[in-house]
Amino acid sequence: MKSAAPEQLLGFTLQFPRALYHLLKCGPDDAVCIEYLGDVATLLRDGSVISEEDKSSVVSNPLTNKSKDLWKTFYNWIHAVNSGDLEVTKTRFVLYCNQAGKEGIIDFFSNAQTASEADEAIESANKILSDITNEHPIWHFYDYSVNQNRQLLKSIIERFDFQVRAGAGYEAILHELKGKLVPASQVEFILKLINGWLVKTVAEYIVTKKPAIIKWEAFSHEFMVAFERSRRRELYDFTFSNPLNEMDIAGQTRIRPYYVQQLESIELSEDKIIEAVTDYLRSKVNFDKWIEDEIIDDAAAKDFEARLQSYWETRRGQLLKVHKDFSDQDHGQYLLDECKSRQEHLANQPPIRSTIAGTYHSLANIPSLGWHPRWKQLFSELKEL
Repeated sequence: MKSAAPEQLLGFTLQFPRALYHLLKCGPDDAVCIEYLGDVATLLRDGSVISEEDKSSVVSNPLTNKSKDLWKTFYNWIHAVNSGDLEVTKTRFVLYCNQAGKEGIIDFFSNAQTASEADEAIESANKILSDITNEHPIWHFYDYSVNQNRQLLKSIIERFDFQVRAGAGYEAILHELKGKLVPASQVEFILKLINGWLVKTVAEYIVTKKPAIIKWEAFSHEFMVAFERSRRRELYDFTFSNPLNEMDIAGQTRIRPYYVQQLESIELSEDKIIEAVTDYLRSKVNFDKWIEDEIIDDAAAKDFEARLQSYWETRRGQLLKVHKDFSDQDHGQYLLDECKSRQEHLANQPPIRSTIAGTYHSLANIPSLGWHPRWKQLFSELKEL
């Protein structure tokens, strides 16, 4: 059984991304409304209004020359002005559509910027629609707009803008979010949070029979909360969704890369070496993904490594002076534990578990540092094996 419900649902849901778009574009003391002074309306701090009507279709252009959607839109605007809900000189009239069509009356109206151009656009519409009668579905709206309120229609056309963007309306929001310096990897996350908040807020207004007027200040607060949440989740452990391959872990212990040889030189247990291999691989996967997704850059990674190296150098010197009675293996294991427990931030965030230990093992693999007191000499010997 065919139904018009999908198109009707799309038409209603389109109002949410359009409202979000306008909230992202406006500023302090502004407000955006849904189903109040238009499908979506922006109440600006200077007293002016942007009244927007949203039209959508899943198959074709819903705003043809003889479409009811087109003429009912202008009918509604004229009626709102006549009833005092809108003041034509303080209102910008926008008709938004998700499907493009061939040039027609709506384009003539949108291109008209002056009173004379508006007159010409109306005359063009009259010629195109010269064959319609009072039995046509659009006649009531057309007659009210063109014949009964021509001067007012002309004033509206001078302030009218037709906008077409394919899709469900969210592409424009993603563009605006990126323009606000939201990392590309986080725009979808933030979009889901603020869209969910808007849907919930509007539903609460409807239930309490209040007009859905969203103040910019309330939206801005929610946006900043979402932004901070996105910042805290940026250093996501990608190995949770893509677990390490046990073959890779076993392979590292088999080929004995330099960092593993360094751990063997301080007689670390087999279990501890497997833990170190896991930290090393997990850290490598995450750093590669964080840099690829532009969550951090090379400079942040290098700064993080430099601070860890500096701590290793300082702590190593202190341990050699204080614990002269330690064996070389005890010195190395103690230094490794101290470094692994070091707290350092990466890109102003506390890194996930394994990042610090994994980074130390990466530095030991270069090798830029070592655990054994005589690691340089030993490593040179091991390297030749």
